[in-house]
Amino acid sequence: MHVTGAAEAARARMVADLRSHGRALSKPVQDAFAKVPRHLFLPEIAAADAYRDEAFVLKCGPDGIPVSSSSQPAMMAIMLEQLELGRGHRVLEIGTGSGYNAALMSLIVGQEGKVTSVDIDAELVARARASLDAAGFPDVKVTCGDGGYGDPGGAPYDRIIVTAGAWDIAPAWLEQLTASGRLVLPLSLCGVELSVALGRGDGNWRSSSACRCGFVAMLGAFARPQLALRLGGPDVVLIQIADDGDVDPEAVRGALAGPYVEMETGLQTADQAELADLDMWLTLTEPQLRRLTALNAAVRVPGELLPMGGMASHLEDAGHVGIAALLPGAAGLGSSQVRVRGYGPGGEELAAYLGARARVWAGRGRPGAADVELTVWTAADTPPAAPGPVVLERPSAKIAVGWRRRRPTA
Repeated sequence: MHVTGAAEAARARMVADLRSHGRALSKPVQDAFAKVPRHLFLPEIAAADAYRDEAFVLKCGPDGIPVSSSSQPAMMAIMLEQLELGRGHRVLEIGTGSGYNAALMSLIVGQEGKVTSVDIDAELVARARASLDAAGFPDVKVTCGDGGYGDPGGAPYDRIIVTAGAWDIAPAWLEQLTASGRLVLPLSLCGVELSVALGRGDGNWRSSSACRCGFVAMLGAFARPQLALRLGGPDVVLIQIADDGDVDPEAVRGALAGPYVEMETGLQTADQAELADLDMWLTLTEPQLRRLTALNAAVRVPGELLPMGGMASHLEDAGHVGIAALLPGAAGLGSSQVRVRGYGPGGEELAAYLGARARVWAGRGRPGAADVELTVWTAADTPPAAPGPVVLERPSAKIAVGWRRRRPTA
């Protein structure tokens, strides 16, 4: 089979796979994936391989951390459904990447609509422009600039989508939307990232949907204050820690290199997705702890935990540092018992605490990403005195994290 035929067959399989995983894939989104040639946006990859349901790194920074990627098609489909694009919509994309997502949106909004995409990296803008032209999308506008400021010259927009991990909600994104506009963005909340759809409420912005995700971090004026540590020695580990704060790198290394304890929670989870829901709930309801992620092989962190995402306390104090992470136990009867592994002097205490909190999660009906409700107030809004159980302060917004009620379970 020649290259074009192989690519077309792979594209058809990708669309069939997107539909087969129980996702509500609307016809406009499905048709866009069926028609846009992703391989033209990823020329460094074999044509058929470009249709694998996975993200591909486009560029890394000097520290080796990816700064741009072509997102996983399944995640792109989820966000496009959250966006609820229609014919004739004017759309602004923050984070052009390869240009593939802009092409998908261009097909959905049609000739009556308009897609504008902004990227901070001039090299990626040039690459995307060339790929869009080669794929037959010359009308997509691509500009180089800091996406945190949007594109005021083209405003207002019916939809704005952010395709880089955001920590704050830039004022320009909300200001440049129409009265009925919608913003979809990957928003970092205590180090856990959710793709969130926001629309106007009564003196605020409210989420209509949320889904767990993972994107490369946004660059520019609105970049999140995330600490990355490259711990040296015979085994190098790259650690990312959500938000600012004091950290003793050797305390972190010592905790991960030393002995650990494991304890059972007494809970069973149906699958990895439910374990991820528990992990997310613990992170969002324990803002006094810090989210820590080990990205590659290091010291004695077992391979089964990499990348390891967990909670940490006293990261500035070698004598009290604690790191704890969830992991599944031995599977049985279609479920798995959850364990907690603790590292460092404070690891056992932290693991026990998270285990107790896990049982609270179960008693509240096992809320997950689909149950998250966000309410956002900008600097121009006046939030109520007690806007929610967890309120995250950002330079441009206050974000209240709540949960839809579920029936309590044992």
